Amino acid sequence: MNHLKRAAMVFRAVFIKNALEYIRYPANFIFSLFMPVVWTLPIYFLIRSFAPDGTSAGLMSWTGSADFYGYFLIGMVVAYINMSIFWNTGFSLKRLMDIGMLETTWGLPIGKTTYILAESLFSVLRLTYEMTLVVIIFRFLFGMRLPAGFGAMIPWFIPFFVLMYGLGIGFAALVLLVKDANTMADSASFLINGVTGTQNPPQVFPRFLLTIAMLIPITYFLDMLRAGSLGITPLLPLALEGAIVALSSLVIPIGGFLFFRYTDKRCRKTGSLHVH
Repeated sequence: MNHLKRAAMVFRAVFIKNALEYIRYPANFIFSLFMPVVWTLPIYFLIRSFAPDGTSAGLMSWTGSADFYGYFLIGMVVAYINMSIFWNTGFSLKRLMDIGMLETTWGLPIGKTTYILAESLFSVLRLTYEMTLVVIIFRFLFGMRLPAGFGAMIPWFIPFFVLMYGLGIGFAALVLLVKDANTMADSASFLINGVTGTQNPPQVFPRFLLTIAMLIPITYFLDMLRAGSLGITPLLPLALEGAIVALSSLVIPIGGFLFFRYTDKRCRKTGSLHVH
């Protein structure tokens, strides 16, 4: 009971800290909505050039659906989540390093994984809120809308968030080791978003790249969303893709926690927490 009470206090303190930071720096909130629009502008104009009515015969030949706007927007939602989780989990520790509070925080009588989980809780709420606003902005600014069938796929975001934050916790461990959150967050999010097909059908990849894509569970989650929303031909049977996502949401968080605990123990043993 004391352990649960202490964990609840950690969650409350970290949530309040992050909420105050979020409120005090409104420019961060503005940029979180503004930057996805800026990144999408070149792609939007490209779509308008080759698929002015939002439909594509080429996409139809590869996937079985011609809805380019819907296909792209689903990929953008997943890409935004991937990128945000890598940046948030990595920078939760990088911020502590920059202000000289990592050693102090690590010396507190709290579980380090509890602290990372508390950081993740606020991140999930913030990400859900911001992503909803971004989708609304895209609806009115670009005329892009999520397909009608997307709502039925929303429950699958629960195991996806669990899976991604498992990866994020493992990524936070890498930040403890390498100390360079900026380059790592950029590289990891860019590579994963590119390989999993957030902006194009994985079917167009050469065989070796498609093999890599199909080793990553995010590929199947994204494929499930598109198949359930747009009726595209999935890479694998939907039941099998769902099983892969569900199993990954159990295995990857466990692996992430174990790697984080190992890395934390190693850093404290070698005295490298203060090096950054």
